[in-house]
Amino acid sequence: MDQETCIGDNLKRFNEGDVVYFVSSSIFIKKATVIRNAGGFCTIRFSDGNCGTSGTRVRESKLYRTEEEAKKVVEQHQNANKWR
Repeated sequence: MDQETCIGDNLKRFNEGDVVYFVSSSIFIKKATVIRNAGGFCTIRFSDGNCGTSGTRVRESKLYRTEEEAKKVVEQHQNANKWR
């Protein structure tokens, strides 16, 4: 498998060192690096350095491989909330 690593019966979507994009507050896209992946969660470190040397743990499903994928999610959220 080229993009996924097989560990037992579990598939990891991201590997340590991968650059990912995280959608914060449904509108902000933040670039980060995966520093650990275990149990369906990734520990990420934001590229802007706001968290210092510590990381933030999030579900794999909240991370995106490209900025374009993250932008689509932001647009969908904005369109869904347009009439509220």
